[in-house]
Amino acid sequence: MNVERKDISPVWTRSFPVSKQPQTIGEHLRKKRFDLGIRQSQAAKRLGVSERTLSLWECDRVYPTWPQQPKVTAFLGYDPFTNPALGRPGGNETPFVAFLVLDGAAGIGQQILKKRIQMKKNRQEIAQELGVSVKTLLGWETNRC
Repeated sequence: MNVERKDISPVWTRSFPVSKQPQTIGEHLRKKRFDLGIRQSQAAKRLGVSERTLSLWECDRVYPTWPQQPKVTAFLGYDPFTNPALGRPGGNETPFVAFLVLDGAAGIGQQILKKRIQMKKNRQEIAQELGVSVKTLLGWETNRC
């Protein structure tokens, strides 16, 4: 008779390193999946994405897009996207978004970037709304022009 033991994680989860204190979105996803004791295929079904997409997320090669973030938040049970220190590995954001945790942005470029991220829009959407090119918006956000 086979009885499933709840106090011991599945054998396959013991062969992969999992961060005890996840620092990236991918590490958060992998840790939650291993805590649940489910395989990538099962987690991908819960998230409504392909196994390949979940694999890229867990390896921090691609970042979940805005429409996918509510499902990721529901899967994890908390919102990791409010922490700018987790970065945007495959996104179109600058890697230097940590300044968003400050009370006030220093320059107009940082204020534009902060507002765009709060609105959860990408550069192309905001540039179209403003009637400027994406390159111009990038110049503003990086204080180059």
